[in-house]
Amino acid sequence: MTDKVQNILFYFLTVLVGLYLIYGFKTTQDAVLKILLYPHAKAAEIFYNIPLVYTNGIGYSSIDCTFNIGRECMGYHFIVLMFLMNACMFAKHFNGFHKALWFITCLVGAAAAGVLISCIRIVGSIPFVTHEKFALLHSGIGISLYFAALAASYIAVNQLIGSDDNESSY
Repeated sequence: MTDKVQNILFYFLTVLVGLYLIYGFKTTQDAVLKILLYPHAKAAEIFYNIPLVYTNGIGYSSIDCTFNIGRECMGYHFIVLMFLMNACMFAKHFNGFHKALWFITCLVGAAAAGVLISCIRIVGSIPFVTHEKFALLHSGIGISLYFAALAASYIAVNQLIGSDDNESSY
């Protein structure tokens, strides 16, 4: 199989996995959602010393119901975006079995980064829950963090793997 065909199949598989992940995150059942949201809830509990309880269909909530940590707080769009970006942008640097390892590394790395960044987003947003523009602030914090993480990830991987001659280096 030629490198071009191998890369096309790799990209196709990567996009299919990304779409499957989005579908899976959107339709996951409460038992799984409780586990997926646990690190986010635990980060908020530890940082603010407050108890959170899980409510089916909603997610983790503060006792006074001031805020909820729900399905959309997982950052799953960011996880899929980081996975797709890293897997597809740097796949050309790998062949054969190494390409499969790169695929798995991108998936695991994106999941770890996604959990970390979304925990930071949640912890950073909680002080603003009573602000009248909370939704805007929460979204702004998320966009800033996610964009910075994507840029940092690209630059870091580019430095580790090395850029092509026709790419600029950082």
